[in-house]
Amino acid sequence: MRKIISSMFFICFIIISNVSNAAESMVAQVNGMMCIKCQKMVTDALIKVSPSAKIKVSWPEGVAVSAFEDKSNLSDEEFKNAILGTGFEVVKVTSIDKFIENPSEAVSILSK
Repeated sequence: MRKIISSMFFICFIIISNVSNAAESMVAQVNGMMCIKCQKMVTDALIKVSPSAKIKVSWPEGVAVSAFEDKSNLSDEEFKNAILGTGFEVVKVTSIDKFIENPSEAVSILSK
C-alpha cells in the first residue's frame, strides 16, 4: 500500500512540475502607442496571430505581452512582425518561461 501511495505521489509531482514549467510569455517594448486605440490595434494584431494566448497590451507602459499556458506557437520574429504590422516600433522582444498577466511585470522583465 505504501508503495502505491509513493508511486501516486511521485506521478502527481511530475505532472504538477511539468504543468508549472510549461507556461511561456513573449514580451515586447513598443514605442509610439499614444492612446487606447493604439493599444487596441496591437491587441487585435496579436490575437490574430495567436488566438490561444492571453494578450495584455498597455499603451502607458509601452508593452505588449502574449502569455501562453503552454509553449508559444510564435517565434520572436513572428511576434515582433505582428506588432510592426500595426505601424509601431518594437524596441525589444524577449521570451520568458512564466505566465505574465501584469504589464508592470513585463516592464521589469524588459529592463533586465
